Amino acid sequence: MKYVYLSYFKMTQTAFQSFLKDASVVANWMDKVKAICKKHKVNLIILGSPYGLEEQLVVGIETDLAVDEFTKIKTELYQIDTGFIEYSKTTIIIQ
Repeated sequence: MKYVYLSYFKMTQTAFQSFLKDASVVANWMDKVKAICKKHKVNLIILGSPYGLEEQLVVGIETDLAVDEFTKIKTELYQIDTGFIEYSKTTIIIQ
């Protein structure tokens, strides 16, 4: 079975203020997201900013990994920079 995991990330206020001064802050985070997805051999299908949501970042991953295995990847994404992400939430789409 294939899944699409859409994870929305809310940046900390400090990280968001840094991003407003220097857009490379988010670009560097996104580069690390790409590396994690490559390491786990999952298909990164969305990487950007959601519109109309409180969260500032969205990562879309397509894979056949079940939720418990995806959670390991999500934890890595969350821990890229512990001062960067305030919280995250994920929508699971079953294909």
